Amino acid sequence: MNFKAIAIAAAAAAAATSAQAADLPADIAPVDYVRINDAYGAGFFVLPGTETAIKIGGRIRVEARFTDLLDDEDYSRKDNNHNFRSRANLRIDTRTQSELGLIRTYMDFQYTSNSNSRGSDGVKLDKGYVQIGGFTFGLATSAFDLWTGELASNLFDRHLADDTVWQASYTHALGNGLTIAASIEDNADREQGVDVGADDLNKAGNTLPSFVAKVLLNQGWGYAGLSGAVTKVDTSAGRDSSEVGYAVAGAVGFNLDMIAPGDVVNFQAAYADGAMAYVGAGSDIADAVLDADGDIETNKAWSVAGGYKHNWTSELSSGVEASYLDVEAGAGDVDFNQVVVAGTMEYRPVSGLLFSAGAGWKQDDLDGESKKDAGVLNFRVQRSF
Repeated sequence: MNFKAIAIAAAAAAAATSAQAADLPADIAPVDYVRINDAYGAGFFVLPGTETAIKIGGRIRVEARFTDLLDDEDYSRKDNNHNFRSRANLRIDTRTQSELGLIRTYMDFQYTSNSNSRGSDGVKLDKGYVQIGGFTFGLATSAFDLWTGELASNLFDRHLADDTVWQASYTHALGNGLTIAASIEDNADREQGVDVGADDLNKAGNTLPSFVAKVLLNQGWGYAGLSGAVTKVDTSAGRDSSEVGYAVAGAVGFNLDMIAPGDVVNFQAAYADGAMAYVGAGSDIADAVLDADGDIETNKAWSVAGGYKHNWTSELSSGVEASYLDVEAGAGDVDFNQVVVAGTMEYRPVSGLLFSAGAGWKQDDLDGESKKDAGVLNFRVQRSF
């Protein structure tokens, strides 16, 4: 074979390859794949191009509620003796490490439609806050709240403080499971008004925020907590004074894994003077009464509650909770007490899917009147993702 011909052919091939390579881009951008980040729990992934972990989730809840089960209940023909409701939640949780510590944002958008209101309650921001280190700013669960119940059905409210409020709060971990918290909170959702007569609960609006503090101990055996709140009691209806309202609460819970894995028992007690929402009183119970001299006389109340959740198997569980509320009127009104008992059976055949059935009984006892009983049944299907 002619050596000169072989050399010429090789040089031509090399020149052609170099020409094709010159047409290619000098740098090819690497593909930025989505990365899983389970440091904050299951479901978090890293937003491409950032160091922010995000989780998108939510739930769909559909339920049927049946009332007017006992003779004492007084339902008119225009009221619904049974009600159907569908509720959807979309939740977005982000976490970013920074020089200031962990920065977290959380949003929970809620949409409800039910037959009781003959339509839709619309979309609302159920929770929306920013956390920077130990600070929380925005719409979040009140720092006052301790035990808020375990049952997975919409029954009569037990007398527990469980509210989402606008707040600026700080939580500090002391170590060994002990934390303390202090919070400045908007009282708009917890102000229940002053009884000025003629069945009118008058509110003065936001004049001062509430001040809340809490100490909480979490251990392997369970938890124990103590919280307190100070608020202002006021009205815009011909008053000569305002009053200071306050509330204290204590709760303890025990893990009963020796009975069955996941079993828990909880107890809580609370006392309030001019702050009825903090003991779980209904919104129709006033914080205070305006007396004949135009002075505000605060109502006083105390409540106790307890509950037990038992897991029969990994899929089947049941729970029972009970509470008692006692209200002593400030002036010109009558004392009132209420008992609530509720229970559920809950079935979770696969992760994130719940079927529950619940029953509740409530008794109202207003001084000078006969006791009134009410009953409710609830059936729920819920899918969380």
